[in-house]
Amino acid sequence: MAGQQQYYEEPADQQYAGQAQPVGSTGEDLTALASVPWVAIALALHVILLVIAYFIYPPAQERTQMQVIQSQVEQEAIPPTPEQPPEEPTEFPKDEPVQENPTEDERIVEDAKDDNNEDPSDKPNNDLAENPNNDPSKDESPHPNKNSTTSAVGLGGGVGGGGGRGGAGGFAFRRARGGGGRKFDDRTKAALEWLKDHQNREGHWSSTGFSDDTTRTSAQKTYNIDFVRPGDKDGDKGWEQTCDIGLTGMSLLAFVGAGYDHKEGDYKTTCRQAILYLRKVQSNDGCFGPKEDDHFIYNHAISAMAMAEAYGLSGDAVLKPIADKAVEFILQAQNPGLGWRYGVRPTYNDSSVTGWMVLALKSCKMAGLEFDYHKVYDDAAKWYDMVTVDMNGYPKTGYDSPGNNNARLRSAKDEYDNNPSMDSIYVMSMLFMGKADLTDAKIKSQSRVCVEKDYLPRWELKKIDYYFWYYASLALYQVGGSTWDTWEKAMSKTLLESQRGYHEKDKAKGLTTKDSLDEHGSWDSVDAWGSAGGRVYSTAINCLTLEVYYRYQKLHK
Repeated sequence: MAGQQQYYEEPADQQYAGQAQPVGSTGEDLTALASVPWVAIALALHVILLVIAYFIYPPAQERTQMQVIQSQVEQEAIPPTPEQPPEEPTEFPKDEPVQENPTEDERIVEDAKDDNNEDPSDKPNNDLAENPNNDPSKDESPHPNKNSTTSAVGLGGGVGGGGGRGGAGGFAFRRARGGGGRKFDDRTKAALEWLKDHQNREGHWSSTGFSDDTTRTSAQKTYNIDFVRPGDKDGDKGWEQTCDIGLTGMSLLAFVGAGYDHKEGDYKTTCRQAILYLRKVQSNDGCFGPKEDDHFIYNHAISAMAMAEAYGLSGDAVLKPIADKAVEFILQAQNPGLGWRYGVRPTYNDSSVTGWMVLALKSCKMAGLEFDYHKVYDDAAKWYDMVTVDMNGYPKTGYDSPGNNNARLRSAKDEYDNNPSMDSIYVMSMLFMGKADLTDAKIKSQSRVCVEKDYLPRWELKKIDYYFWYYASLALYQVGGSTWDTWEKAMSKTLLESQRGYHEKDKAKGLTTKDSLDEHGSWDSVDAWGSAGGRVYSTAINCLTLEVYYRYQKLHK
């Protein structure tokens, strides 16, 4: 770099900057230099400077070579991919032949017409309101037990009914058929119209306030037309509020039993309001309503059954956690190893409450709700076996002890005769649980007792027991044959002739429409349980009895 330093100390262009004659130069040199044009001199100097700069510019540093040391790791050999079996060709279902009426099935009805068989909503699970209970759960209904075994596994049946959607006796089989065709369809429709027109605006049915809730404001009110203080406005009312939750469940059952739900049909608003009400009164433990008196267990059983059937019919997933919790409460309330009575595991049992629970669980099972029904049914069957004993050579099922008589309200125990209602519950329960079949000796014997002349339905005050008629119809429809024929003839005749608006006394007065008669389509509350449930109970349970023909598949044809 010494040459570079010398160049900057004595640059050539500085020798001529403002100096006409440098010291020590000869005159000859100056003359020669003066003869060179200045532009040429300047150009020459710049060329010289560029050449010098090229040679004195510092060379670029050489890049450091990175020495890479390669190492070899011994790797395990990857196993070969297992050979897959050849894919079998998929067989797609063949198109079914076109049917004139795909919902018709001659096993249930003849000439049925279905105007409304599919859910037209594009949001089937967003129909109901948010969960009204004080519970942080994000589920549609309180369901804190995330490890619950209750989950939908598809609609199923089991003994005595079900079969899933499209199967005989399944919920889809009970879709509302706009054109009628089912037995006594006009009469059940009249009963449903009465229930619809007497529903409270909050969604429930009141045993005492139904008359005030009526929308038939211009129709005549005649109250009970036969027996029990005819014309007395209090003669068709029930207990104050005690039964309202159960009555709401039973009324909803009447609609669902006929194939109507909150998603479609003529009564979707009525059903929706009832479901919202029951959802609102369900506690976080799954029980429908408060536990203020002994009768709450009846309310729960009936409401649980209604919610399960509404879920099974509509397929609305919003209803599933509500029904799930209802099932869990039923299981919690059962006495270990036996049946049910008032309260949660009260140690005592009775055949009536146990019958309602068995019937509710059957509907839950049909709707696809999963629970250990083998254990539950085994325990319930033990109770029925315990209280079914030989009485004068015939098996008799007791109410709360072996072979004793059926229950009666204290206020009506002397006004209504005893009947084999517990025997009918035994037959129904054992058949539905799969604990007996139609060849069982007890089933045959108790069925025959129900159709003895003294127990056949007839419109005679001391003999009227809608509760017995309902259970006996469920049981004997399964038994079939001459037993059912005998019962069905008496049952249908009595109910059809006593239904208000069709009663001879109503027809004589021209009160044959709901516009003229407020009670049109209902039944008077003149049976053994009428003072508790009133006209709402009488109408709902008799409507269910007339629906027996298509509610459950028969065990055998």
